[in-house]
Order: sequence, then structure tokens, then C-alpha cells
Amino acid sequence: MANIQKYLEEATRFFNSLATELGNPENTDQAYRLTSAFFHTLRERITVVESFHFIAQLPLILKGIYVDGWKPSEYNKSETVEEFLYDVRQHSLKTASIDFGSDQEARDNIEAVIRILCHYISDGEIEHVKAQLPPAIAELFKKGDITA
Repeated sequence: MANIQKYLEEATRFFNSLATELGNPENTDQAYRLTSAFFHTLRERITVVESFHFIAQLPLILKGIYVDGWKPSEYNKSETVEEFLYDVRQHSLKTASIDFGSDQEARDNIEAVIRILCHYISDGEIEHVKAQLPPAIAELFKKGDITA
């Protein structure tokens, strides 16, 4: 049972950090929804091998969120940020208007997820992921100040 508690604490830290980064420390439900929608969109754009390298660095519960419902044969090669944002919204249909309202809000929220993920994913792995994305989408992975 000790390991389960450790995994829960890691996930709780992640979602608390993201909620704080989003400016609403109490809203960990939104942090979860944003992370899930981002993961499910990202995994459709990078190779299965790259996905495994990416998730190898995540806490266990985040790995589960990434692979939940995954069909590795599904691949989407959107080219623009707008297409990427559309796809993120499709993975968050019930709450898309809340979590990803305007394109700017959606972009800001995705960038917040990425900033917190950078605590877990090495710079080298981030570069590998970016190399598989069109430049406009890879730009979402820019380094920024991390407030949490």
C-alpha cells in the first residue's frame, strides 16, 4: 500500500502545481481535464516509440492518464496550432468551452500543462517530441517561467 500512497502523492503534487500555475489552486479537476486532453492529443501526433520515451519519465498515475483509451494505430498530423487546439477540444467535449474557451485561453492552458510537465520530462525528451511536431505546434513547448 505504501507505493500506492506515493503514486497518489506524486499525482496530487502535479495537479496542485498545475492548478496553481493556472491561477486557481483549488481547481485540480480542471488541471486533470487539461492534462488528459493534452496527452490524448499529443499521443496522436508522435510515434508510439516516442510516446513510450515520453511517458517513461512521468509519475505512474500520469502514465495511466496518457494511455487511457489509447489506440496506437490512430495518428493525426495536424499542421497548425488551430487544428491542434480543435483536436484538444475534441478530447474534452463536455468541458471544452470551460477549459479551452477562446484560442488564446486554450493555448495558455496547454502551455501551462507543458510548463509543469517540464518538471518531469527531460529537456532532451522535450526536444525529441518537438522534432516530431510541425514547427507551429512545437512552439507550444517553449520554455517559460515556471511559477509553481
